[in-house]
Amino acid sequence: MMKLKTYITALTMLCITLQASAQHNTITVSTAAQFVEALGPDRTIIIATDQPLNITEAIDQKVAEGTLPEGETYYTPEAPVSTTAQVTYASNTDGNTLQVRGCNHLTIRSARGRATLLATPRYANVLEFIDCNDLTLENLVMGHTQDGYCDKGVLELDRCNHVTINDCDLYGCGTEGFVIDGCHNVTVNRTTVHDCTYYTMHVVRSNLVRFNDCIFRDNRKFGQLCISGSRDVDFTGCLFDNLQGPLFALNDYVDFFCCTFRKCQMQPIDSEYGPQGYAVLAYCTQLPDDSPATINVKKPAIRPGLWTDGKHQYRVTQADAYRYVFTPTDQPDNAFALNCISVEANDYILAPQSPNESFSRLVADAGRNGAADYVRLLDDGGTLLHSFKRIGR
Repeated sequence: MMKLKTYITALTMLCITLQASAQHNTITVSTAAQFVEALGPDRTIIIATDQPLNITEAIDQKVAEGTLPEGETYYTPEAPVSTTAQVTYASNTDGNTLQVRGCNHLTIRSARGRATLLATPRYANVLEFIDCNDLTLENLVMGHTQDGYCDKGVLELDRCNHVTINDCDLYGCGTEGFVIDGCHNVTVNRTTVHDCTYYTMHVVRSNLVRFNDCIFRDNRKFGQLCISGSRDVDFTGCLFDNLQGPLFALNDYVDFFCCTFRKCQMQPIDSEYGPQGYAVLAYCTQLPDDSPATINVKKPAIRPGLWTDGKHQYRVTQADAYRYVFTPTDQPDNAFALNCISVEANDYILAPQSPNESFSRLVADAGRNGAADYVRLLDDGGTLLHSFKRIGR
């Protein structure tokens, strides 16, 4: 009887595994038409061609055939769209935009090198994702076939959660590289945004938006970083180079850690959405205009392991190059994160706080191997708020 139960249990687990595997498909495409047809939830789309894929041509063909439903050109982040179709198009002034909506667990990446996705209309986004969760874009080049003035950007994310963008290249004539509206937990790594007509990005009504080791260059005309109604937006190890127009158009607190600026207008301006916010720069470098545009990144300060504040023990882990998570061993749901850059004794670092709280400073005292074994959290007046000491691995 025990052997029979074991056999049944193993067979059940095998069926569950096979079902889960079947639910997430891997589809390889080499044409724009195949790419549009492959779009959907629970899948990985691998682009296996060195030739650029003109999405507009595929959209126009499917619209002519009547096989691609029309979505909505204008909608608000608070209101759901009326269509239930997951792949639609939106008609714009000089062409159509591809819209992907409600496609969860979707990954799009290149098979080798970087795959190129193009849009012909200057008044259309290259890609637009709406209500998508667990979205990953990797090794993609996205832009428009025509240069000049335009009315839409390159990549738009509306009401999307848990988005990861790795090693991509977004270029103009798009008005801007990113529009991130009503999103939660968006991470952009090692991505370049360049030659856009009006802005670098808009981040609106979003939270936990992070740009790590990215390059923003040669974008022009208006406020470059337009961030409003959002929380926990930060840039770490990024290069801002030759950006025309004021760099900051903020209505929020935005953190910049170990970033490099060259040929940028650093003075703040009022946000187009309301009162001016604050750009918090920690360990950033402003280079002379005639110097090479290189990133000067400092190493993080805190060593992972077991820490204590005298009352509780914390398991400290490294979340990314600069962010550390303190998790109480007895209350794991009360974890919090600190941005820690310095390896110098008594170097002050701005710790992330909400816009409604006063800023505080983190003092990292150098310990063994130049990393901190003891940190102090101070308020902006220098009063000790909290201290932590490393006690083991």
